[in-house]
Amino acid sequence: MAVGSSIRLPDARFSCHSCGRCCTIWSVTVDEAKVAKLREHDWSSIAPGDPFEKNRGPGEAYRLRMRKGRCFFLAEDNRCQIHAKLGYDAKPEGCKAFPLHFTEVGARSYARLSFYCPSVSGGKGKKLRDQMRWVRATRKAAGDVSREDALTLDGDVELTQREIDALHERLKEILERRELELGDRLAAGAALLARISERAEERRKGALASVLEQTKTKAMVEALAAAGRAEGKSSRAGPIFSLFLGADCGAGKLARMGHFFGVRFFNIGLGKLRSKAMQASASRSKLRATRFDPSAEGQALLERYIAHKLEGRRHLGGSTTLIGGFNLLIASYALINVLARVSAAAAGRSCCDDHDVQAAVEAADLLVVEHTTLRRGKLFGQLVEAILGQRGLAASLLARVDAP
Repeated sequence: MAVGSSIRLPDARFSCHSCGRCCTIWSVTVDEAKVAKLREHDWSSIAPGDPFEKNRGPGEAYRLRMRKGRCFFLAEDNRCQIHAKLGYDAKPEGCKAFPLHFTEVGARSYARLSFYCPSVSGGKGKKLRDQMRWVRATRKAAGDVSREDALTLDGDVELTQREIDALHERLKEILERRELELGDRLAAGAALLARISERAEERRKGALASVLEQTKTKAMVEALAAAGRAEGKSSRAGPIFSLFLGADCGAGKLARMGHFFGVRFFNIGLGKLRSKAMQASASRSKLRATRFDPSAEGQALLERYIAHKLEGRRHLGGSTTLIGGFNLLIASYALINVLARVSAAAAGRSCCDDHDVQAAVEAADLLVVEHTTLRRGKLFGQLVEAILGQRGLAASLLARVDAP
């Protein structure tokens, strides 16, 4: 495949505004050649010591050293000193790529952006399609981003490229039915995938086309939404919430373990839900009394976020099943709902405002969709994917939204 010739782009914007957020949460891996090149320069004016440290996890040999939660090379004005002294091309590949990600499906690469970047979540900057030189260079540097195994619907039913495309288009059509609440649209999408999975034995006899025909009208989608919400129990969503929110704390395994159990206690009605990403905390009673009723602008952001991840094929990334990938998007929607209400409740408001929604969307990409594996490791990703693959999880995640 000629890199760049078959990249599918979402309708999105991004320009770096030097907020420094991407340089304060995680440490970027660096290959030995890049480390050797950067060590030719004297960086002692920034801080004493080696700017690099051995990488103990998978990937490259080194990581950028962090100082008090900030990259060694990040100046007080939030500008990269490598960029300032040596130019953009001298930076590590991971730094140059942010916030751009790719998923490869068949012979096509799908680009998407991280909404953890405030420029992306705010819809600021240049259109992505006007930055093709950067997109192509980043895709080339990414190397092989294809799946290691075949994409399946539910772990058993393998999907062809034509079937993937047909399912994607129908999910997209369902999510564009704005006369229905977004939660209902997500429930309908989950129910559609579940029905196809249930009829797996008939798949080669036209089951896929038959089920897709059941989504042609609003009434049909409403019926799917009702089926997608049926028998959902919020308690069943507790473990996945605890896993994701367990990282919403300070650095270190002990901090994450303690916070994980803190979330578990909150799930059974004890203690407060504390969020470092939102810089807020709230009791269960306050959360119940706070409404998630976004303004038109907040609702547009939420819909843009879900549509962007679907268009960028995020739900097909990693080794997850298609059902598990779609559940990941629903998990992000549910977490956004909860975190936005935590922010509003902590501020003494009875309803979320646009700031709450945007901050929660950014946190969802950090904690759930794009960066959780980067911060927690491959084993964590495999554990989450196993849980997300449960066919009935979507209903429980949506029930969690209604009964936090």
